[in-house]
Amino acid sequence: VASNVLQINKGVTPNTPEFSIDKTICCEGSNANLTASCNGSVLWSSGETTPTIKVYQSGIYTVYCTNECGMSQASKSVTIINVPPPMTPIITSNKPSLCENEVATLTAIGCNGNVLWSTGATGTVISVNNIGLYTAKCLNICGESKISNELIISISNKPAAPVISTNKNSLCSVESATLSATGCAGTIKWSTNATGSSISVSTAGSYTATCINSCGESGLSNVVVITTGSSPAAPVISTNKNSLCNAETATLTAKGCTGSLKWSTNATGSSISVSTAGSYTATCSNSCGESGVSNVVVITTGSSPAAPVISSNKNSLCNAETATLTATGCTGSLKWSTNATSSSISVSTAGTYTATCSNSCGESGVSNVVVITTGSSPAAPVISSNKNSLCNAETATLTATGCTGSLKWSTNATSSSISVSTAGTYTATCSNSCGESGVSNVVVITTGSSPAAPVISTNKNSLCNSETATLTATGCTGTIKWSTNATGSSISGITAGSY
Repeated sequence: VASNVLQINKGVTPNTPEFSIDKTICCEGSNANLTASCNGSVLWSSGETTPTIKVYQSGIYTVYCTNECGMSQASKSVTIINVPPPMTPIITSNKPSLCENEVATLTAIGCNGNVLWSTGATGTVISVNNIGLYTAKCLNICGESKISNELIISISNKPAAPVISTNKNSLCSVESATLSATGCAGTIKWSTNATGSSISVSTAGSYTATCINSCGESGLSNVVVITTGSSPAAPVISTNKNSLCNAETATLTAKGCTGSLKWSTNATGSSISVSTAGSYTATCSNSCGESGVSNVVVITTGSSPAAPVISSNKNSLCNAETATLTATGCTGSLKWSTNATSSSISVSTAGTYTATCSNSCGESGVSNVVVITTGSSPAAPVISSNKNSLCNAETATLTATGCTGSLKWSTNATSSSISVSTAGTYTATCSNSCGESGVSNVVVITTGSSPAAPVISTNKNSLCNSETATLTATGCTGTIKWSTNATGSSISGITAGSY
């Protein structure tokens, strides 16, 4: 009996598969889904074998169908593009500022998409004619970038005039001076037609410069005058001390040298120290020659100072008074017996005062002595008059003695001697800072009158032989004058007659 029947069929190669795709462009972090179907097993060009695959990378993708009879033809291809997020652009300008009617060109680089400017304009290059702040950002299918750097376009004007200077103002022999210009935000043009921030000149003259930029040319700079030089003037030298004691040094200083200074000691520099007595000079040199010799400074060997002389504006103190003591003749540091050190001091206490003078060579002897005492009110003055009675238009002179202060009369007059023409009682007082004296003695001035007639008498009324009589006058408050022209209160040797 025949076996069962085994049928062998002839297989066929699979058909080309078909597939679908949900997107062909992917942004960063997303994927495309590719799905294929066939009468066999799926084989993707990426090597994957699942019917559906996720694609994250850019590339060209195809799919095959396989079975035991072989592999189909490749499917149609599909291109997947992975788009990165937009990059922040960097923007630049061909000029940072604009002159009148100028235009600046702004350029954006680094954008993987379309550039959008803060003005609303698009494109990698735009032109602007307004001042302001400009930015840009980048746009693509996946979004927009952060804002770019900021560009500020400002107004530009004609430049300010530069400031010029020189390293020397005077030229000697074949010297040259270097002129420098600062403060120009453009191109420097010199009055010599040279350009550049620094030039060399070898000719005396006046030099200026201007500054040029795209907006125009500045006004003239300051003027630098270069002169033809000459040998320098002799310096003037001085010293901080003219006498040296012990191990002291003196500092010599030179002024007025516009070159290189050289001392008679061969030292250089504007200031030197010397420790030896002697005569010092200096000269000044420049490229034009050497000056004459300076003045001479003589440094001597010093000695201790002389004692100062002191004086006081008052020698007696009353109440809360002070006396001012002053010292002269000290050529060093002064020291009072009170330990004060200024040239003038105030003292409010009676006592004995002295001072000494010190320098680096030692201390002087003690000065003269000033004695300040405690004062008291003055004694009453003594007054007198040259006459005590006044006749007609006569005046009397009153004089005060013994007042050691300010005199005051009972008439309010203040001089030491006064004239009075009126009868009365007169006194005076004396005052000083300690007070006022008591009242002086009293001087009484009276009004005078003609005297009464005197009464005369005789010691005998009859004369015998060669006798004489003596006449006497009484009751006269003035000077007696007799009918004989004799004067005196008594006359003798009188002979017969009427008297």
